[in-house]
Amino acid sequence: MKITITVENPTPEALEKLLALATMPAAVVTTVPDDRWTPERARSYYDRLPPRAQQILLQVVDGEGECAADELKANGRSLRGSTGAFRRVLSEGKRTGLWPDALPVPLVSHIVGGQLKKLEMPGRGTEPYPLPAFEEGLCDLRSGD
Repeated sequence: MKITITVENPTPEALEKLLALATMPAAVVTTVPDDRWTPERARSYYDRLPPRAQQILLQVVDGEGECAADELKANGRSLRGSTGAFRRVLSEGKRTGLWPDALPVPLVSHIVGGQLKKLEMPGRGTEPYPLPAFEEGLCDLRSGD
């Protein structure tokens, strides 16, 4: 059995009681910081994106965390309006309590001279790097799997 408890801004007394539960025999406690992507969060986020933004996200994940704008525009596909969905869907999820406020946007646009050059998942090599969570959360959708 798996039980997930989310506590935002716990009082010291509430935190003490929760930690006491963790000391019970055979209790396994894991925590997910509010600023980390998990496979479940990644899949939930993907499922809420519009279709073109879903395609773009999968291309970035398949590209090991980055994808050139030229590749994203292949076959005459436009990026106009598609990349704004990443921030908009995250904001809506935060506003409705689906995701914590500290969860970062998983994709960053790199713009040079007013032109989008690539999209990437930021923070490569750091603990909150979202790519592993998205690889696991979207594994059944990815072309390389």
